[in-house]
Amino acid sequence: MSKHSIVTVLLGGLLGLGLCASPAPALENNMTLAYIGTGLKELNNTDKQVALQILAKELTKNVDTELRVTPLNSMRELLDLASTGKLNYSLINSYFYISHIEQLRPLITDEIWAAQRGQELGEDYVLIVNNDVDYKDIRSLSGKRLSTFTDDLLMGFYLEQLIKREANTSPERFFKAIKDTRTLSQSVLDVYFKTSDACLVPSHIVDLVTELNPAVKQGIKIVHHSGADFIMALILVFKNNPDTEANAIRGNLQQLPNSIAGQQILDLFHIKTITRIQPESLDGMLSLYQQYRENQHKKNR
Repeated sequence: MSKHSIVTVLLGGLLGLGLCASPAPALENNMTLAYIGTGLKELNNTDKQVALQILAKELTKNVDTELRVTPLNSMRELLDLASTGKLNYSLINSYFYISHIEQLRPLITDEIWAAQRGQELGEDYVLIVNNDVDYKDIRSLSGKRLSTFTDDLLMGFYLEQLIKREANTSPERFFKAIKDTRTLSQSVLDVYFKTSDACLVPSHIVDLVTELNPAVKQGIKIVHHSGADFIMALILVFKNNPDTEANAIRGNLQQLPNSIAGQQILDLFHIKTITRIQPESLDGMLSLYQQYRENQHKKNR
C-alpha cells in the first residue's frame, strides 16, 4: 500500500473518531503551534498540515482554546514570532535546536517533548558499506558513492562533522557522488544492490530493512557507530502559556501514545511515541555541535 493510501486510511479512521470534523468557531484565547517544514518532510505538505491540525485538536480536547497550526520557513521567523509573545508551541527538527540554543534559551521552558522513531529514544547513526567494499577506516571511503536522506538535518550535520574530523574536508569533496534518497530505507537498499558504496542511517532503519528482507543483512556491514545521542524532532514549549491551558495540553501530550486516536496520529508522523525529556538529554548533541563550531572558528582565524 502506498504512503498516500495509508494516510488516507488513517485520516478516515480519525474522522470516525471525530478528530477531523469542521473547525470550531475561533475562540478568544487562541494559541499557536508553529512548525518548520525543513527537516520534517517524510510527509508531503498536505498530509503534514492535516496531521498537525489533527494533533492540535487532540491536544486541546476538553480545553476552551484553539491551537492554531502555523507553518514557518525559517528559524528567524520562529524566533521573531516567539520574541513577540505570539508562539506557544513549536515542532522542529532538533538541528534547529542545537544550532540556535542561545536564542531559544530565554524563550522556552524546561518542558521539552521528543519524537522517538525507534525502540530507543536516542538514535545511533551507523555507517554501512557493501560487503564488497574494501573498508579500512573512514578515509578509505574517499572517492566512493554515498546514499543519504538529506532532509534529516541532524544526521546531515553528523556526517559533515565526521568527514571533517576524519578527512579534513567536506562530504561533497570527499565522496565521488552523494545520492539523495526518498527514504532512509532506500539508502540501505542502495548499498545492498551496489548502486552506492555506503550510506549513513539511524540503526533502527537497518533493523527494519533486514527484518523485512533478511537477505539484506548478508550483503552489508556496519563500520561506524555515532553513539545513541541523537533525537530527531522536538516539541518546544514557550514561556507565555496560560497555566490552565498549558497543564491540560501537557496532560494530553502525556496520554497521546496511550489512546487509539493518539496512536493513529503518531503513525501519520512515522514515530513510535512522544516522550517528555529533561533538557540535559540533549547535552550530547549540543556538545558535539559546539565542539564542531569551535573547531571551525579556530581554522578560520
